[in-house]
Amino acid sequence: MNSLFPSRRDFMNLNRNFFGDSFDNLFSAASSFDVDIKETDTEYTLEADMPGLTKEDIQLDYQDNVLSIGSHREEGKDETDKEGNYIRRERSVRSYKRQFILRNVDESNITAKFDNGVLTVQLPKKEMKQEPGKKIEIQ
Repeated sequence: MNSLFPSRRDFMNLNRNFFGDSFDNLFSAASSFDVDIKETDTEYTLEADMPGLTKEDIQLDYQDNVLSIGSHREEGKDETDKEGNYIRRERSVRSYKRQFILRNVDESNITAKFDNGVLTVQLPKKEMKQEPGKKIEIQ
């Protein structure tokens, strides 16, 4: 039975049909940050685009083979008239978190830097000791 009130899905579809792909891009861009991960024989290098943030806004953690990147930022604007009454008062809070499974990392040598809105994390891999194989005698 159809409801008198449209569902959230109907609303999203209506907006998607009217605005096209830009409607989806508006919400997906606001909910995360872009990350590139490059793997070589010796390390992983991660670059995350985090414009508008400072390094103090970013939390970075590596535990149990999982690299976690998060950010939290609170902003506020107050506009008042001559008497100090609010004309406009705005507040916003943005929080993001991404996690990546990266195995065989030498935790003690992970480095990170934040420059011009780009977080770069270098995660060296542990050296794997190549032990000689053992010949197995068949009985």
